[in-house]
Amino acid sequence: MLNRNVKMTAGAYFALAALIFSAVFVLALLVGRYEISLGDFFAMIGLSDGYETERSIVVNLRLPRTAIAALTGVALSVSGLLYQETFQNKLVSPDLLGVSSGAGVGAALAIVAGLSSVFVSVFAFVFGIATVLATLFVSKIFGNKSSLVLTLSGIIVGGCMSAVLSFVKYLADAETTLASITFWLMGSFENSVAGDVWVLLPIVAVCSAITLAISWRVNVIALGREEAQTKGVNYRAYRTLIIMIATLLTAGSVAFAGTIGWIGLVVPHIVRLAAGRDARKTVPLCMVFGATFMIIADILSRCFTASEIPLSAITGFFGTVIFVVILFIRRKTFNECG
Repeated sequence: MLNRNVKMTAGAYFALAALIFSAVFVLALLVGRYEISLGDFFAMIGLSDGYETERSIVVNLRLPRTAIAALTGVALSVSGLLYQETFQNKLVSPDLLGVSSGAGVGAALAIVAGLSSVFVSVFAFVFGIATVLATLFVSKIFGNKSSLVLTLSGIIVGGCMSAVLSFVKYLADAETTLASITFWLMGSFENSVAGDVWVLLPIVAVCSAITLAISWRVNVIALGREEAQTKGVNYRAYRTLIIMIATLLTAGSVAFAGTIGWIGLVVPHIVRLAAGRDARKTVPLCMVFGATFMIIADILSRCFTASEIPLSAITGFFGTVIFVVILFIRRKTFNECG
């Protein structure tokens, strides 16, 4: 009976989160410098004549941007959850193995070379994945398969990429290129187009589907190597698969949105407060919560000032506040652990 009540509670959370997500998604299509009323929105959907301006704004500008925001929120939240469970550390984020640092280097090199936004995204994606592969290679050199060595390898390679990024910024033109690199690194959906959606959507969809399919194995991997082996699960193979899924999700989101912090750290904590640690419940909830959080952040970034506020500033402010609230709620647990 207890298990049934828990399932019903998780289902209720998911239904409520899905409803809120739908409302926020529609709101994102309505608000902006050119506001569209709800009546005009439904008339436009009904293909009524006389709404060409509204239809153009929604279809060409706001819909791709909001879709990218939702996909980015899903990617960062799920990758953050996977890293936290796999490394048995609730304080790690999607940048644990240096993917964001590597992506930043790739994007900066493309911007300095004067390449188009398409190549900026491609360079960011490739360099992000290459950085994680370098991290795995470094950990293999040490001949130790523990999560701690892999984490330390990520710190080493990520620090190296950060140094390279600083050098690239030093070489960049201070009047133009440096500003573009800095703004990209702070995160934005300003330049999102429909083509970006069709590239990022398959990455997020496939990785999310695989994650849902192996969610019960994520639970086993989170228990550690010895426990996984006693249950007949190939710990090394599944840990590598989970790391690659999280890497693809993070690299894909960073390639199209820049570096956005806190989402991958905070959302998994919120989800665990609502549904516990069962990945079969937390993974789908992370998808919906993350997408909603990211869309709200995008709305705030573009609606309150003449120029857009960087997404990292929005997510950083609200992320810290939410994290303080989470710590306050879980203070008894921390006191018991201490």
